Amino acid sequence: MAEPRKPNVIVFFTDQQRWDTTGVHGNPLGLTPNFDRMARTGTDVHYSFTCQPVCGPARSCLQTGRYATNTGVFRNGIVLDPNMETLAKSFRAGGYTTGYIGKWHLAAADPTPVEQR
Repeated sequence: MAEPRKPNVIVFFTDQQRWDTTGVHGNPLGLTPNFDRMARTGTDVHYSFTCQPVCGPARSCLQTGRYATNTGVFRNGIVLDPNMETLAKSFRAGGYTTGYIGKWHLAAADPTPVEQR
């Protein structure tokens, strides 16, 4: 018997985005049709908050499920400990192939070499 398919998981994590900038959350301009469709047919978290107002610490909290005081990333420019358990590591342990698109802000340097930008 074949193993059941795992559901696809996409996490959108944006900076400085108000709740009403997407159609699914009330914006009437129709600027985000694909995002709106995915939110309507998937899991959409309407009530959430970040305990960190700065990018790096907020990302460390989302990626690890821990407070910034525990991740050690309490301001921008601090590297997340590579041994810290992250969403990607948990998904990989569950048999998923993972990827990340966009800014990471949790490493020492941009992983993209200048000549390849």
